[in-house]
Amino acid sequence: MSSIELEIQKEWNFCFCSALQTIFKKHDIKISQEDIANNLTPSTNGFLVDDFKIREFMKRNGFSYDFYWNNETPFNEPDILLNEMNEHNGILGIKNHVYLLKYFKDPKIEMINPESGKVIQTDIYQTLREMENTYGFFGLIKYIH
Repeated sequence: MSSIELEIQKEWNFCFCSALQTIFKKHDIKISQEDIANNLTPSTNGFLVDDFKIREFMKRNGFSYDFYWNNETPFNEPDILLNEMNEHNGILGIKNHVYLLKYFKDPKIEMINPESGKVIQTDIYQTLREMENTYGFFGLIKYIH
């Protein structure tokens, strides 16, 4: 992902909103975190990341959104999915928190924490371990307009 200008999440549960706002901004679409939140389904820890509302919201704004649980990636190859996310846009869900993928080159991963703006450097093996048993997921977001 090139040229990332992340705005820190505005509320304790806006990590998903901050990540989406950053992706939109990359494509010259200006939407506030509050407007994004108003188009999502609230949940106990933030917002649902895989329901009809998010898919429709993304589509209305010119994006496709493909969601995968950590153990359900295409062909059971998370590295292939991460390569595609690196080429387009991607988010990772770890322990009820969403991170924005900044960079992937197997096995190295860099992701941005919307809570602080801090870049986290890790690898695919550590990331997959952290995703296990924590409802970890991958979100592939492609600009289609």
